[in-house]
Amino acid sequence: MSYSNKVKELIAEKSENKNRKKCCKAAYDCGLLINSKTAENFNISNIFICNNCKKSFFRGLFLSSGSISDPKDAYHLEFALSDEKTAFAIKALAETENIFLKYVKRRNKHVLYLKSSEQIEDFLYYIDIPKISFDLMETKILKDFRNNANRVTNFENANLEKISNASAEQIEAIKLIIEKGKFDSLPDELKQTADLRLKNIELSLQEIGEISNPQVSKSGIKHRMQRIAEFAEEIEIEIEIERDK
Repeated sequence: MSYSNKVKELIAEKSENKNRKKCCKAAYDCGLLINSKTAENFNISNIFICNNCKKSFFRGLFLSSGSISDPKDAYHLEFALSDEKTAFAIKALAETENIFLKYVKRRNKHVLYLKSSEQIEDFLYYIDIPKISFDLMETKILKDFRNNANRVTNFENANLEKISNASAEQIEAIKLIIEKGKFDSLPDELKQTADLRLKNIELSLQEIGEISNPQVSKSGIKHRMQRIAEFAEEIEIEIEIERDK
């Protein structure tokens, strides 16, 4: 059974208890028959007598013309109506109850719909289906939590990749300096930073600064790494000059 049919089944069960008054039953029937020829005999504005008639109408309308997407996949609730005039009359009626439906013509149907999860929750609560409303709310919270967790994970992975790439470039520069016997030419603070980088390839610049003695700020370590990289570039230039001779 689809999610939409499950919701309709619950609405039908609820409606048996909610439509005890004749006026509410008439409003409910009007919603049920809204797309039939019988609906031509209804004047929507004249069928609401008590405070619950509009809710009964919208319960019937959803059963006959409505559908709702599984919130795990998307947030969408709609009514597919045969007549444009009726669609706009229902849209105006919904607005009197603070339900703001949007309109679109889809093939030969006039569709009123909600795409906001909050508006769908409010509508379901309005027609006295709080269980589905709360289920939708819970699903949304769970989806938001998972999405946020995925965003954090993606950010962390991207950050780790960035650190890894930068670390690899820095290590390559340091190894070149050592290979060419120029390590002792570095100032003491650059030697310390280079040594820490070689021994802690997984650490960020900030973390390297924290284990330095004395501690150094992230920008300070970054400046040191730039100086090491520039020193390695000078060595590479010297190598190229020697090759060209």
